[in-house]
Amino acid sequence: MALRFRHNIAYKQARSVLLIAIVLGSISTAIQIYLDLIQENKSSLESVQRVVSLHKDAASSAVYRLDGASAHIVTDALISHPAIYNAELRDDFGDIIASSFHEPQTESNFLIRLAAEKFNINTHVEEKLIIENSVKTGTLYVDIDKVYIASDFTGRAVASMLLGFLHAVVMALALLMFFYRYLSRPIVDIANWIAQLGRDKQIDTLPYKSEDELGYLVKDFSDLWQDRQQKNLQLNSSVAELSRSERFSRSLMDNAGDAMFLCDTATRIIRLNNQAEKLLGRINENLINEPLSQFSHQFSDQTLTAFYTLIINDEVTTYEDDFITDEGLVPVEVRANRINLDDTDYILLTARDISLRKEAEKQIHELAYFDPLTKLPNRRLFTDRLSSAIELHKENGSFGVVLYLDLDRFKTINDSLGHGIGDEILCLIAKRLENVLPAKATCARFGGDEFVLLLPETAETEELCAEYSAHLSQKVLSVLSMPYEIEGQQLYSSTSIGLAIFPDENLQSEDFLRQADTALYRAKSLGRNGFQFFDQEMQSSAQERLQIEKGLHQAVDNGEFELWFQPQYSSNLEMLGAESLIRWNHPDGHVIMPGQFIQVAEESGQIIEIGNWILQDAIEKLASWIEQGLPESFSRLAVNISPMQFMQVDFVSNVFRTLEKWNVPGSMLELEITENMLLNNFEVAQKKMGLLKQRGITFAIDDFGTGYSSLKYLQHLPLDILKIDRSFVTDIRTGSEDAAIVEVIIATAEKLNLSVIAEGVETVEERDVLCQLGCHCYQGYLYSKPLREDAFVAQLTHPITVE
Repeated sequence: MALRFRHNIAYKQARSVLLIAIVLGSISTAIQIYLDLIQENKSSLESVQRVVSLHKDAASSAVYRLDGASAHIVTDALISHPAIYNAELRDDFGDIIASSFHEPQTESNFLIRLAAEKFNINTHVEEKLIIENSVKTGTLYVDIDKVYIASDFTGRAVASMLLGFLHAVVMALALLMFFYRYLSRPIVDIANWIAQLGRDKQIDTLPYKSEDELGYLVKDFSDLWQDRQQKNLQLNSSVAELSRSERFSRSLMDNAGDAMFLCDTATRIIRLNNQAEKLLGRINENLINEPLSQFSHQFSDQTLTAFYTLIINDEVTTYEDDFITDEGLVPVEVRANRINLDDTDYILLTARDISLRKEAEKQIHELAYFDPLTKLPNRRLFTDRLSSAIELHKENGSFGVVLYLDLDRFKTINDSLGHGIGDEILCLIAKRLENVLPAKATCARFGGDEFVLLLPETAETEELCAEYSAHLSQKVLSVLSMPYEIEGQQLYSSTSIGLAIFPDENLQSEDFLRQADTALYRAKSLGRNGFQFFDQEMQSSAQERLQIEKGLHQAVDNGEFELWFQPQYSSNLEMLGAESLIRWNHPDGHVIMPGQFIQVAEESGQIIEIGNWILQDAIEKLASWIEQGLPESFSRLAVNISPMQFMQVDFVSNVFRTLEKWNVPGSMLELEITENMLLNNFEVAQKKMGLLKQRGITFAIDDFGTGYSSLKYLQHLPLDILKIDRSFVTDIRTGSEDAAIVEVIIATAEKLNLSVIAEGVETVEERDVLCQLGCHCYQGYLYSKPLREDAFVAQLTHPITVE
């Protein structure tokens, strides 16, 4: 109520009149006070001058006669004036004849201090005393009390201000009474009358009937009101009917499960329901008359308007869009149809949030076409793209290529370090492949450690295609052979690649994949970390490999494996030891050498079972020989250990159990390991070798110098023997490059207190060169071929001769 009163015209009028009257009265009073201040400055000084002039003659006479009593009468008379507080009479020598003084007034308040500062008068007056003969007799000194003058003036000024304020208030009240009587009160009566009309809806009497502007206003308003009332009666029934229809329609919209928009053909929103507000994250008032295209991510205002013009009456048009909301983009499915209301066309839109459906479709698509670990395409998507490329190349005559990649010995990393590390390596490999491939190439993962590359547009001829693919293969091999930094350790993994060039009129996508896979196994059989192209010979080799892998599954159980032994001799023909070598007595009657099946066993994982059998059988036979009696020079039996077997968790305990089972001392067992095993798993190998070394077991590096040799192994691992690979021994000649390499190996071994034995010694000339270089232990056909157990046992006790 107080807030409403403050907005009344009468209140505003009273406030304004009073404020104006006070301001004008204050200005008038201030001017008057300022003029009084100027006049007071002048009159106060004149008053003091009159008093001094009045006593000047008496003062001159008293000074001339040096009459102290008369002089005191003069000074007392002077200070009796309230404006003078000090008076002195001095003779012409400056001596005081008489003086009178009373305390001046103090500045009691701010107004008096302010007035005293504004008075511009000389508060110290000197008057020369001269008698009639123009002889100077002395000086009269008078000090004026400025505070008294200011106090007197301030009192008059305050009274003047109060009278001015009272005058302004009285004037304002008079004006207010006048305005209220002839303006404010009629307006209030008219306002109350209009407010009453809003409640009663009928006119009894007019609140103002004078023949003036207000009277005319009241009469015109009354006529308009009567006319409106008549029209309202006619509209009430229509409005009631429309209201029922409106409530029904609104209820249908608000309770709909989908967002609904009623738009004009220019896409402006006319009406929407609660679900639409929730979808866009806005309230109704902020959306009405806004263009729907403002919330569309795929349509501009022009394109959406043009699209709406194509919608036909009574036909539903469905389209998809992304709505721009406070939560970001929301995919929606929109059903639109044209309706006509009151001869005006509108577009009714029903929008449904399809975020869950889109996410499900995306997940289904990714699961169907992409590898979940590396996010690369899977076999299905790769095959589709390869099929499309083959059809395209059949038309344009160009050539493409498929590269089938398999990581060398990746299973060893997985088994020794865990699948988590293996997964990280696979992801890093995927990124490296994507970075090295051209833009139109496809890199896919088929599972495990298999990656397949598609280069759809390589060259116009098969020769150029082969040249380009070989160059890219070298680049891929180089990139993937770089170390992988994972959890503070460096890991290495090489790759083998098989390539198949397409198209061929009679082959489909699966045929080319089989060709590339066949070429891949050919690359592995040739030493890994390389690439090979497909040909028919590869196909035959692959079929043979499959037969070997199938037979290995039954070879251990059927007792088809047999250990042969190749003696190792010193330069004075003493047998120092022997190396255990496996042979496969195939059921078809022929003996298969290890070079034909060991790699297959490693890649299929069967090498673990085969390696354990070799270790068990070798130690069992060694126990039998010890019992029968061995030559004093015979110190060890060597057993080759595969990297996969060595990295098994129970390998060390398995060796210990076997030695204890057959009561064989560890010093009689020598384990031959490869350089690549040390390269990939140095820390693990170091720990396991340390445990085995505690039992006296010796270690030899097999084929030393052919792998990734590093002095790190020789310095920090408990090695005993370096075996010089047969590739350096065959046809070795004094002064040759092979002789220089062997010389370095022997010198290194001597510095590190390691023994050296040469493999593959077949001629006396080879033996003599090795002896000259400092190698005095040999293994090869010059001394003995690998022997079955019975032949080997017979040779243990019989000396040999070398011609």
